[in-house]
Amino acid sequence: MKILNRLLAASLLAAGVSLPAIGADTIVYKFNDASESTFSRWWGGAIQTYEHDAAVDADSDANSGSQKLIVNFDLTAYGGDNQFASQYNFPSTVDGRGYTNLTFDIRFDPTSPSRPAGDYGWLEFGLGPSDFSQIALGGVGVPTSAGNWYRVSVPLDPTTPKMDSIARFWIKIWSGAADGFTGTSTIWVDNVTLNANQDVAPPPPPTIGMEKAAPGLRLVASAPGAQYARQNVYTVASTGYSWVGTGTPVTYSVTLANYPGSANSGFQTHLFLVSGSSLPTWLNSPDWNEPNVIFLDIGNGADGTGYASFRYKTNLPNGNAMTYAEGTLGSVTSPSPNGTWSVTFNNDTDITLTAPGGATASFSLPAEAAAKFADPLHVYVGCQPNQMANIGQSVIVSRLQVSGVATPIDDQFAGSLDTATWQIAAGDPAGILTVPVGYKYWVNWTLPDDGFNFEYAPGNLTDDIWLPVTGLTSPVQIGGRNGRSYRTLVNHSRVRASFTGCRNLRPLHSNRIRRTR
Repeated sequence: MKILNRLLAASLLAAGVSLPAIGADTIVYKFNDASESTFSRWWGGAIQTYEHDAAVDADSDANSGSQKLIVNFDLTAYGGDNQFASQYNFPSTVDGRGYTNLTFDIRFDPTSPSRPAGDYGWLEFGLGPSDFSQIALGGVGVPTSAGNWYRVSVPLDPTTPKMDSIARFWIKIWSGAADGFTGTSTIWVDNVTLNANQDVAPPPPPTIGMEKAAPGLRLVASAPGAQYARQNVYTVASTGYSWVGTGTPVTYSVTLANYPGSANSGFQTHLFLVSGSSLPTWLNSPDWNEPNVIFLDIGNGADGTGYASFRYKTNLPNGNAMTYAEGTLGSVTSPSPNGTWSVTFNNDTDITLTAPGGATASFSLPAEAAAKFADPLHVYVGCQPNQMANIGQSVIVSRLQVSGVATPIDDQFAGSLDTATWQIAAGDPAGILTVPVGYKYWVNWTLPDDGFNFEYAPGNLTDDIWLPVTGLTSPVQIGGRNGRSYRTLVNHSRVRASFTGCRNLRPLHSNRIRRTR
């Protein structure tokens, strides 16, 4: 069902602002009858049943109803896959850039299992583009004290990648942790609504920023709305990287630079050693999916310090309960997360973990566990935001070394990614970046950016001569910002960056964005 609302002011078009066809309708899916109830299973081990319920409606409308979901959780049976994910396919694709909020009503039967925190589990929700990817919009623990219906409302960012082709709405609950539950959850969903933007002002011109392009592999947590998305590169080959049976010490080390600051604590950088051969590039979460994983877990604290833990799991596909319990063998700290972190296998089982500040921890891996990591073995390096506020943050891997093995690695990631050694497995591959030789600066700017382009001033700051910038790398959208690197222009020591046609100019030390419409 659609509720018509007024159109946007025509002054947007008169101003030459490029926008999607927005503001026409607020869309409400009310599930009046069974023909509108097309929820279906997306994934999850928990058994799921779907039906239209004409007797239950969030608005107590006798002529309407709701979507009913019955989910049979069983922590013992499903372990780390004790979850459900459900999707509702829209009748047609929607340009989500014209909508301000997603709202929906949800109700849990009081007999549904709950957590000690007093809710029915952590409910995640979002939208799905037409390419079957997902836009995560957050989560909520619906309290057991909520009573009948509980309304969820979340803002929509029109600059989110793929927001122009929304094809579905989805919800999920994962309950595979230590406080996971067993039992039948009965859930009703109603009034899935996309609220139209009715009063949009012309967007402001982009604002720009600039930073030096430090050499190395830049891992950006760029997947929109996905706080647990892994951004990895991993070895193409799977032989010659294992320490097992070498008879000599083997060291895996990663050197980090430009780590996010203390305001973005909990940002994760990791090394994964994953047992297996020819693991596919879509496998960006091997620490969850694969049964046998060594995990060097590096992070930053709110006080600016760095820390790392050695974790592992064996015989546990689609789960990580062991990783954060008996699989955590030792930890070290450092005054900063920047620097070289290393894991040395002195033999098959005896391990030394070393922090950049020199702190060490020694421990042993059970022999039966170590045996599972003989070749074939892939080496991964990557990042994970872990918090919504960390999406868009990045770390630079300035060096990765594997020594003492049959196929050693010593890569400082100078120039393009060595595709003979590395391949990408990432939630958003566009966030895996290198600095080509000769490129000196990263430039970023806000969206929308229709009608704006880069120019540079070849003369001094008082000249008004601007020329197009060439040699740009491909733009990468990160949240609401784009990012590009560009080659420094030689023989021009005084150049600037600003906007034309704007009173609030932002002088920088190099090129500018200028409206060219």
